[in-house]
Amino acid sequence: MDQFELIYWDPNYNEILLLNLAIIIGVFTSIRLFSGTLAHTNATDELTRKDNPAFGISLSGMVFAVTIILLGAIFSEPAYNMMDSVMAVGLYGIIGIVLMAITRIVFDKIYLPNISIRDEILKGNVTAGIIDASHVIATAVVIRAIMMWITVNTMEAVQAVLIGFILSQVLLSVTTVLRVKMFSRQNGGKSIQDAFREGNIALALQFSGYRLGAAFAIAAASNIMVYEINDIYVLFMAWAGVSILMMLGVGVLSWLAQRIILAGIDVNDEVVRQKNIAIGIIQGVIYLSLGVLIAGLME
Repeated sequence: MDQFELIYWDPNYNEILLLNLAIIIGVFTSIRLFSGTLAHTNATDELTRKDNPAFGISLSGMVFAVTIILLGAIFSEPAYNMMDSVMAVGLYGIIGIVLMAITRIVFDKIYLPNISIRDEILKGNVTAGIIDASHVIATAVVIRAIMMWITVNTMEAVQAVLIGFILSQVLLSVTTVLRVKMFSRQNGGKSIQDAFREGNIALALQFSGYRLGAAFAIAAASNIMVYEINDIYVLFMAWAGVSILMMLGVGVLSWLAQRIILAGIDVNDEVVRQKNIAIGIIQGVIYLSLGVLIAGLME
């Protein structure tokens, strides 16, 4: 029996896999350098000399987010030659890092303007690290869904990814603003940004679960609609409309699930005033889980 009969062996394809691996390692190396530059600090100092857990969580979120985007590049349209592989994995790796940097700036300046997440991370605020990591991962989930959805060549795909990125940021910003206002109304005018600055990890986990669940709800829209390039702008506006419906559906189901799973518990008091991490993470996971389930059911 040929020793390769039970193993798929294609020298050309294996060379492409090795090339992809080399590009991915290069992308990961640049993430560390880029994160330090963006934060105006030395990544090595933060990780070793200062033992900064917040920076570690933030950097880990960035690495995982770019990994999610690279998965979209690898599996959305398999490449069978060297040039296509470099274009798909290398280009999207660079685009992923740039978009993650942009979304961090938007998050800091627009979503939560009264707190500098970057400065809080450098202070070692774990809450800020969790929020930053979940935000970039949520954005990556949406970008990967768009990459898996599109069926056109590389340059048109890049245009579609950029349009989808902008729309997803708008949708996520709306959900964040609503969440911030709701928090203030439920807590006598207290700012959620002050709670983050105080290091409320329970609230960070709850907040992060909401954002990730919303991201999966947005991603579910690409599993419902068919990608047709007749008018890309009209197509994405329709996609945004379906995304809003998906987010509303996840929100309603999460509210019902919390009423059952956390029955008899004053959730707001536990998370905001008592900083109960157990309740915060349960709330976040409920929302995240339902978002993932909705996205999975729509595939």
